[in-house]
Amino acid sequence: MQALLANLRFGARMLGKSPGFTLATIFTLALGIGANTAIFTVTSALLLRPFRYHEPQQLVSVSARDKTNDRSGTLLRYELVRDLNQSFQSVAVWTNDDLNLTGSGQPVQVPIARVSPSFLPTLGIQPQLGRIFAEDEGRPEGKPVVMLSDSMWHSRFRGDRNIIDQTVTLDSTPYTIIGVLPAKVQFPFMGPADIWTPRYFEFSLMTPQRLRLGVGYLSMMARLRPGTTLAQANAELGVLNQHYREQNSTAPDADPAIVMTAEPLRDLVVGNLRGKVLMLSAAVIVVLLIACANVASLLLSRALARKREIAVRTALGASRGMVIRQLLTESMLLALVAGVLGVGLSWAATRALVAWGAGQLPQGIPIGVDVRVLFFTLIISILAGVLFGTAPAMQLARLDPNASLRDEGRGISTGHTRAQMKNLLVVGQVALSLLLLVGAGLLLRSFVQLLRVDPGFDAQNVLTMNVSLPTVKYAKPEQQIAFFDEILRRVSALPGVRNAATSAALPLAWIRITPVLPEGQPDLPLPQRPFLDIEAISPQWFQTMRVPLRSGRDFTAADNAQAPKVAVVNEAFARRFWPDQNPLGKHIIVGRWPTPAEVIGVASDIKNNGLDQDTQAQLYLSFPQLPWGNMNLLVRTAVPPQSLAAAVRAQIATLDPEQPVTKIQTVEDLMDSSRAKPHFTMMLVGAFSCTALALAVIGIYGVLSYSVAQRRQEFGIRLALGAERADILRLVVRQGLSLATAGIALGLIVALFLTRMMSSLLYKINARDLVTFVFTPLVFLCIALLASYLPARRATKVHPLEALK
Repeated sequence: MQALLANLRFGARMLGKSPGFTLATIFTLALGIGANTAIFTVTSALLLRPFRYHEPQQLVSVSARDKTNDRSGTLLRYELVRDLNQSFQSVAVWTNDDLNLTGSGQPVQVPIARVSPSFLPTLGIQPQLGRIFAEDEGRPEGKPVVMLSDSMWHSRFRGDRNIIDQTVTLDSTPYTIIGVLPAKVQFPFMGPADIWTPRYFEFSLMTPQRLRLGVGYLSMMARLRPGTTLAQANAELGVLNQHYREQNSTAPDADPAIVMTAEPLRDLVVGNLRGKVLMLSAAVIVVLLIACANVASLLLSRALARKREIAVRTALGASRGMVIRQLLTESMLLALVAGVLGVGLSWAATRALVAWGAGQLPQGIPIGVDVRVLFFTLIISILAGVLFGTAPAMQLARLDPNASLRDEGRGISTGHTRAQMKNLLVVGQVALSLLLLVGAGLLLRSFVQLLRVDPGFDAQNVLTMNVSLPTVKYAKPEQQIAFFDEILRRVSALPGVRNAATSAALPLAWIRITPVLPEGQPDLPLPQRPFLDIEAISPQWFQTMRVPLRSGRDFTAADNAQAPKVAVVNEAFARRFWPDQNPLGKHIIVGRWPTPAEVIGVASDIKNNGLDQDTQAQLYLSFPQLPWGNMNLLVRTAVPPQSLAAAVRAQIATLDPEQPVTKIQTVEDLMDSSRAKPHFTMMLVGAFSCTALALAVIGIYGVLSYSVAQRRQEFGIRLALGAERADILRLVVRQGLSLATAGIALGLIVALFLTRMMSSLLYKINARDLVTFVFTPLVFLCIALLASYLPARRATKVHPLEALK
């Protein structure tokens, strides 16, 4: 221990004598360590840290899916699993909904969670105030009760501890408050909710009878029994799924292609993010390796200045092991100080990452520095110290003290082995940097392709907002139709409004799918028919969104509830079911409709599942023939859209003062949101790539600068013998470009193999895109040329007489 402390004191004194070198080294390492710590902080929170529930490793999600899509759970499927399973201690379901809260301040639409009474016990959660739901409250005849989230309790009810047994009105129905959830409890696997109710067998805008016909709207989870494995649970779910099909052969989810499986609950949250997180982790590891190579190169450069010191210590009796331990102690000291600074940088980077990527990261998972993150930082700091310190230490420890003391004179250059090692380090830095730059280039090209996507509609100057009518107040379809018809009449008359329409789904998204049977297709049972997106729209929707009709006509006011059923299909629908045929006049059976709808028009394809997905077959239906209480109002304006938001809200308030309006945004905002995830990934990888590029360029510059300083005498002799200064310039630049070219060649070979793993992140771009693989090395060469030119120019200023003194 005394020897270690002595080495630390001596190392600190030596580093203090070279403040420029020390600060440059610490900052370079801190960048690499900080980037790794920031990404590990996110990785730990998403993939490693257990959920804060009782025995979270026993929690699983249960889902039904076919070959391509997940299917939401149904009441019948939940009841079968709940009542017949032998693998689970408990089974619970939930779904998110929105209800209008009135009677306590301004009317607002609040997100609610409909959960089974077993939901909180399955997770092992107790309320901070009141009690959990009783079993009889989870039945249709049970008393309507709710629990409040901590935020709703404080914001709406000022944290009143006498809130228990008070009443709130949701969608014109009184509910009794029985409890308040804990402040720090999070539910990252579901949408946000301010109010919780055990009436999971209800859902806005749908009757209980319709829900029992097999409408998918529930998500299911369970807790494994002690000793039961996931494989055993999945085997039993396969048997229960077969039993479900036999008992409910006419249900929409009784298709033989649908399987029911269980997976860890965490996968429900981070399943789609795992690949991106691992890719970012690989990117920051590359940055750290480049930083270590850079520091190792600096230490090798510094080794010449310490040759005499090491030689003297060796001559005085220091063993090679003592020298290596001393030099590694200095490297560790540098790495640990850089680690402390890296923690500070990572803290700032993590906060920025969480704020910047708030919409891309799962909500409800706290992301921050904890003991696991600090331990990770300590480990990578130690590993970094060993990694960048070993080679320079071994080089210095092998010095011959007699030769070193004799060669103390001026102009003695570094050994061939040391120069080779420095060159190899630079080649490695360039190769790793190019790998990251190629990845960033591919993501950039992919994002540019996404920006160029034609959504099929005109997104400019369109304001949208959501209006969800309470089912009690607007229980009859006639009431819903009358309300939205009147709103459209009032809004269309506002100054600055060009067109107005309503739709169940917003652009770029779908909200409802149903089995359909187009004319001419095999008459399959309901569960085996294709499930397609159906969209209820008002007349003028195509004009408002400027979606052209390829043939036929638009909906009119005559296509009301009493008129024959009609439909408009998109081009993808026509291509899929009626290729090379005229769709007009054909018929489609929609869901359980007793009479088919006649096709009256064919609309141009629009993006209906995100900008980066191909257009899916879609069916447009007249809103009066498929009334829906949760609709989106779309208003095309002749002025900035947001300037009309207050006027539109005022018209709705005039018609119904208790009706809240939510999700006010423009269609351009929706377009930006659809691009947010690829933009977020591109910017992160781009930032790491730029850091890696800067470190690699510094590496090239440092090696050449050191080479010029060591070869000063050689350059003087060359000039004295008649060499031109341009020859010296070309000599140094050639050395820099040779290193860069070797690194680029190696980096391209590695990139050709590794970029294939990015295919799922790219849109309309091949993982071996020729433009990226040609342009990126050229840009790197140009930057390397500049980094080589600066020390080369300094070499040309050597005066022969001064160099030979």
